Amino acid sequence: MSEKQADFNDPITLQVMWDRLVFIADQADSALGRTAFSPIVRENHDYVTVVLDAKGRALSQCTWSIPVFITSLPMAAQNHFLPAFPAETLVEGDVLATNDPVIGTGHLPDMVMLTPVFLKGKIVAYAGSIAHLPDIGGRPQSPDSTDMFEEGIRIPMLKLYKAGQPNTDVFAVIEASVRLPNEVRGDIQSMVAANAVMSRELLRFMGEYGMEDLDGLGAAIHGRSEAHMRKAIAAWPKGSYKAEVTIDGFESDVKLCVDVQVRADSIHVDYAGTSPEVARGINVVPHYRVAHTVYALKCLLDPDTPNNEGCMLPITDEAPLGSILHPHPHAAGSARNLVGHVIPSLIFRALQQVVPDKVMGDSGGAPIWGVNCQGHTADGTAYGSAQNFHGGQGGRSNMDGLDTLSFPSNCKVTPIEMYELAVPVLTERKELIADSGGAGKYRGGLGQRGVLRNISDRPMNIYLSTERVKHPCFGVVGGQDGSNGAVRRNGEAVFPKGKITLEPGERLELELPGGGGWGNPLERPRELVENDLRQGLVSPEHARTAYGYKGNAS
Repeated sequence: MSEKQADFNDPITLQVMWDRLVFIADQADSALGRTAFSPIVRENHDYVTVVLDAKGRALSQCTWSIPVFITSLPMAAQNHFLPAFPAETLVEGDVLATNDPVIGTGHLPDMVMLTPVFLKGKIVAYAGSIAHLPDIGGRPQSPDSTDMFEEGIRIPMLKLYKAGQPNTDVFAVIEASVRLPNEVRGDIQSMVAANAVMSRELLRFMGEYGMEDLDGLGAAIHGRSEAHMRKAIAAWPKGSYKAEVTIDGFESDVKLCVDVQVRADSIHVDYAGTSPEVARGINVVPHYRVAHTVYALKCLLDPDTPNNEGCMLPITDEAPLGSILHPHPHAAGSARNLVGHVIPSLIFRALQQVVPDKVMGDSGGAPIWGVNCQGHTADGTAYGSAQNFHGGQGGRSNMDGLDTLSFPSNCKVTPIEMYELAVPVLTERKELIADSGGAGKYRGGLGQRGVLRNISDRPMNIYLSTERVKHPCFGVVGGQDGSNGAVRRNGEAVFPKGKITLEPGERLELELPGGGGWGNPLERPRELVENDLRQGLVSPEHARTAYGYKGNAS
């Protein structure tokens, strides 16, 4: 079939070709996940693969995607990579990469990689990927750093591969700077392989359809997606919708403020009034902020259309320079998720009166709780790996929030067995916490309790990234707050952020926050209360006080 025969105005033809692009990204996803070395990439799926057009605009992404990555990648391509490396400076086999937080996703562990795809000597697309490396040197991923330079090695935009050959000097510097050189290099090479899969399959696809470029197909995909978003925005009442939320921060509370300005067929989001940046690793760079802004509104407006550049065009945002959502260069941000993950919930809160049936309560998985275990064995061999823990999802307008869900990150959890192979800990307990979900017509999901024990014969450093210990997850549309989180060492409360040390045999206990509820708890259907009682998800006392239940609690 030639390009002239491929009628992009025909919805069936367009859907078939669009699905093929998604499948190409999924093939690369499989290649990256199956060849990766580290648990955080291989098991947690803390990576994405994206097909971009010749201008760096996103065409398709892998099905299992992390929201911040899929938006940050095309922004990095358009705003940084393509201006720095014009098409005439690239040849087949070049691979571009950086982990610069301002260019990429806001913290150093995330490697951003871009591979030009050539057809008949011309760049027709880019294969892109982002993966969270298991180590990047410096202070291990943690919120207690005071500037970017403490957080690890920063690799500027460069050619990681030149004409198909690895840049050995760059690899040597990386391997000399990290604790886990084999895992880091293995994951980087898996990214290179994933991009090569996308390139190969994209050229095969173009050959089948006789296409010389992707301009026509890209215009059709972007145009339809943008039109769907603008149509959905136009159906909302115009106006300015504000909200704020207070979270734990580090030494002091952090306030996030938002003003969602709904216009004729576009939305502008203003974060004026938000707390200033801090000298800790919880600052959020603009790319990370924009990604969560777009993600929250995409969920509310048009959740079904596959993500691509067109979905982003009707949405803009801004935050004051010097605020925690727009820090100055070199501000620390290794644990930027502790603030950035709250953005979707903040936007949902602002819009709860506009689209009450679409918003959900604040989620205890926003943010992810990270437990990064680091140390050395008796022979001096370094070990390290991070485990993710998730709290309860917020309640929704037609069902309870899911228990212990990763939202908005969409990461998986490393299986306990794999984690215990990577680091010398024993997971003694993982269980749901009854009554932790915020009461509502539909309650928030439950948080979880986890207990880890150091089973090595040496001290172990653990770097904690936690939130919602002081300030719980809020409910919406009349729903109540979920339960607070807690962190204890050997039964005693500890400061829940930054480095702690576990001596041999000592235990770390984590209690993840429950999600906020949706709607008036007194309107909760009786059968749902009784079902929770039968399963032990709520106690009889909680059923009476929160839901006014007067039945037989047994």
